[in-house]
Amino acid sequence: MSTRRDVAITLLGLPAIASAVKPVLNPYSEAAARIISYTIYAEARGEPFKGKLAVAAVIQTRARRSNTSLTEICRTEKQFSCWNGLKAVPEFYSAGEGLLPADMKARSDCYGIAWVLMTSTRKWNYLTHFYNPDIVTPSWAASLRGKRVIGNHVFGYID
Repeated sequence: MSTRRDVAITLLGLPAIASAVKPVLNPYSEAAARIISYTIYAEARGEPFKGKLAVAAVIQTRARRSNTSLTEICRTEKQFSCWNGLKAVPEFYSAGEGLLPADMKARSDCYGIAWVLMTSTRKWNYLTHFYNPDIVTPSWAASLRGKRVIGNHVFGYID
């Protein structure tokens, strides 16, 4: 619960209203780190470390542009395909069960990047979009400026 109002609603025995109140995540919490790290992992787990950093830069740039938190931008509809239809970080990612050694390494890298992203005051590379041309060429791909290829993805920005 994020406000006194939310606490009061809950204490009054109005669970339906209390559950409708959207909780605000602490931007430096474990839950926030899991959301951000899962986003990076799901979008770039097979990419080199530099590709994972580029995805983090996209998250930061989009959050700054829309004046929202990193976790909100990760879970906003149609921002990152890994969250389409997903409400929480998958249990397999949180528990680390059944992951191959390469996935464990990627998970570790993404978790570290998430904490650096959450606590850094430095503005990262100005990247707003990325896509894998082997899978899809989005309608906005022609508008992408400053294109650079990192691993299997093309990164760039759209003003």
